[in-house]
Amino acid sequence: MNGILDKYDESINLTYNYTYRMLTHLKNIRDNYRDLKNADEITLEVYRDSIIKKYETLEDLTWKLLSKIFKADGLEINSPRGCYKHAFKEGLIEDMIVWNDILLARNSTAHIYDESDYEAIKNDIIEKYIGAIENLLNKILMEKL
Repeated sequence: MNGILDKYDESINLTYNYTYRMLTHLKNIRDNYRDLKNADEITLEVYRDSIIKKYETLEDLTWKLLSKIFKADGLEINSPRGCYKHAFKEGLIEDMIVWNDILLARNSTAHIYDESDYEAIKNDIIEKYIGAIENLLNKILMEKL
């Protein structure tokens, strides 16, 4: 039985490391985007799209990491919303409204055809979601790993 728990630990650690690396990449893109001076429209669009695509991957990795952690604790939660609700109950997430917005934004990105809506999601990623995900990952590192 101990071998199974070791495999959970290894899988959780690998997923955590990959998730944190994705967060770091997203933060680097965000920082470079903020430092742009006199960028043309195409450059701005490439950065915006990069931020959103990295965010989509990061959000997916985040809830799957939570799912693995909860599975190791004996809980089978296989949806982002369920993982976020349980993480909130355990104190890993502080503001459930932000996490509902994180999930809504992730589900919306594939179906947005209005540039202003796409731009608003990018701004929320930069201003709110990156920080919320980073806080969660730091709490997981301190409490779970």
